This record gives sequence, C-alpha cells and structure tokens, in this order.
Amino acid sequence: MNVKNTNINLYRNARIITYNLFHSLIFRIFAVCFLVLLIFSTAIFYIEKGYTRTIARQGQYEVVESNINSIEDSIWWAIVTSTTVGYGDKYPISRLGRIIGILTMFFGMALVGVITGNIASTLVEKQLKEDRGLKPVKIKNHYVICGWKKDMSMVLSNIAMRKEDFAGYDVVLVCMAESEQIENLKSNILFSNIHYIYGDHIDEHVLNRANIRYAKKVLVLADELGKSGQDADSRTVMSVMSIKAISKSVYVCAEIIDQKYERYLRLSGCDEVILTNNYSKNIIADVFAKSGLAHVIGELIDVGTAVSLTTDEIPVHFINKPFGELVEYFAKKNKILIGLLENTGNFYDRKRLALQEAQKTPDISKLVDNLRVVKTMIPNYPVLNPDKNYIIKNFSKAVLIEGSSEIV
Repeated sequence: MNVKNTNINLYRNARIITYNLFHSLIFRIFAVCFLVLLIFSTAIFYIEKGYTRTIARQGQYEVVESNINSIEDSIWWAIVTSTTVGYGDKYPISRLGRIIGILTMFFGMALVGVITGNIASTLVEKQLKEDRGLKPVKIKNHYVICGWKKDMSMVLSNIAMRKEDFAGYDVVLVCMAESEQIENLKSNILFSNIHYIYGDHIDEHVLNRANIRYAKKVLVLADELGKSGQDADSRTVMSVMSIKAISKSVYVCAEIIDQKYERYLRLSGCDEVILTNNYSKNIIADVFAKSGLAHVIGELIDVGTAVSLTTDEIPVHFINKPFGELVEYFAKKNKILIGLLENTGNFYDRKRLALQEAQKTPDISKLVDNLRVVKTMIPNYPVLNPDKNYIIKNFSKAVLIEGSSEIV
C-alpha cells in the first residue's frame, strides 16, 4: 500500500513539474527561439544550396559558390548569427539569403535583450522579495524568533552575548515590522545576515516560509506592534498552537505578559514559558522584603557581567546518582550547583518516552500510578537546592552559578 502511494505521489509530482516547466516563461522563449531559427535555417538551406554568383574582381569575373550546402550548415549558421558570434565560416551570398541573415541578426539581438532582461528581472524580483520578507528560507537546524520588540536590537544583542556561536545567517525573524525597522536592525553588522519573513506568525503559511518544521528552536515574543497585553498573549498562544501543529518535535519557548495564559501554553505543548510581568513583580516584592536582592539578581541575569546563572549538561554517569556527588563534581570546576532542571529538551519526546516506560509494568495498579505521574509531568521543572541524597533523573540539566566577580 505504501509503495502504491509512493508511486502515485511520484507520478503526481512529475506531472506538476512538467506542467510548470511547459508553462514557464523561459520555456516559451526557448520554444519560440527554436521555431524561428528552424524557419530561418530551413529557408537559408533551400535558397543557398547549390547557389552560385558571378563577382567582378579587378576586371575579371569570378564564380563564387555558396558554402551552405547542408541542413547542418544552415542550422550552424543560424545559431552563430543569432547569438551575434559571427564566425564567418558559413554565410549567404544571395540577396534573399542576406536579407534573411539581417532578420536573423535582429532576432538575435532582440533575443539577447529579452533573456538578459528576464534574468535581471528575476534577480531584482528575488532581491525585492528577500527585502520585503516574502522569500521562503531553505535553511535547517536554525533559530526562529517570532514577534517584534521596540528594543529588538537590544534583545538580539543580549542573545548574541549569551550565545557564543551566534551567527545571523542561522536566525530567522518572523514579524510584521516595517521595512525601515528591519533595515535599521540590519544596519548592525552583527545582524546583517539575519533572515526576515514578513507576515503574521499565527499563520501556518507564514511559518512554513520560515521552514519552521526543521527549526532547532523557536522563541515567540509578546509582540509589541500596536497590540495590547491581552491581545499579544492571545496571539502568542495561537502562534504556539500553529507551530506545534506543524511540528510537535520543535522546541518552543514563549513569552507572555499575563500568567493566566500559561495554562493554555502548557496545553498547546509549549516547552518553556517566560512570565515577563511576574518576574518584575516578584523582584519588587523580594527587594522590598529583603534589601540588596535587586543587585544580586541583576548581577546574575545581566549578560554583561562575569557571573552568570546558567544551565549545563550532566555527565551520563551521574544519572541515577545522588545530588551531592554532582555538587562535588562541579565544585572542582569552580561552579556552584544550586539545583536541577528536570524534563529538559523537547517535552513531546520526553512525555512519549515516559509513557512507554510507564506501560512496561504488568501490575495494573502500578500502571495507573505511572500514568498519573506522566500526566503531571512539567517541562523544564526546576528542583532547587534539593537534599544531597536526591536521585538525579534522566533528561535533567544542572542549574549553576559560574564565573566570579572582580574585586575592586
């Protein structure tokens, strides 16, 4: 059945390609060119074949014979003349033949103009589409950023500072920003190679132009292009749903302003949620209750400082081992381990694997308990400052404070 469907798809694709080929402008130009040259070469062959002409040179008469005596000669002459090469090895000597030769020359010049014009037009159209964000991208394993911020340049600069291998050519920006805003952004040499897709990131057609199916990671921002907070959050949820409808395996991180939308993001399969307003409110509360925390938090999250709060991979041999052993391991590297991040990576894959493991037990009561645990799984779940005997689970990452402040 699969082989049959494959053959049907191949046949359908072949028909589509053939149809597009026969209806393309280039094909029509070459078809007309071939037909005209065939007419000219055939006419020259019958006019010049066996033709002789008497020419007077220095008081003497000389008989000149035509050197176009076969259809091969006439086709060669027509091609050479129309392409303005003009080798001169074959040429007409009759008046009618020369008239046809002049027509062939004019046709050749017009043909070159048409082809050159079409090539130039195609290149210009391609550049215009790219500048306007209408050209699909073909790259894979890339990063996609959906939405626009008023300080977008600062957002990308911070990402570039944290991401050491940042390269503009592997980043695709999907938004409805004006072309002037994109040009201003690309004026920074660091972002000059960023790909731009114009359109609404809740539209699957727009997301497909960004090749979202093969993206490595997607960041959905709370769009600030004339949208209220509630509208921006609603669009963020719809965008995540559209992305997950295209590919469940792509890692999606989304920013929302109001926490009440977090549940909808979780249900739609979002792997990581950024609660912008909550962070600022919690920091204000902590600062009010405990003086000095603002400076501590600022030092940890500021991309420009030597000290940073980060996550790191856990060596495989520490899985199913006590947390205390991992603390000692990172301490030797001058890193402070403050907790674990569980269920990392693509949550769809994590849940699928957990479900497979849960179904391996023959005990019905244990199976129910296992399924209940799978149902309550939370992606990127933080376990901070656990007991030293806490067992490290698979698909976990280490939450670290690394670097050291300079002593002034």
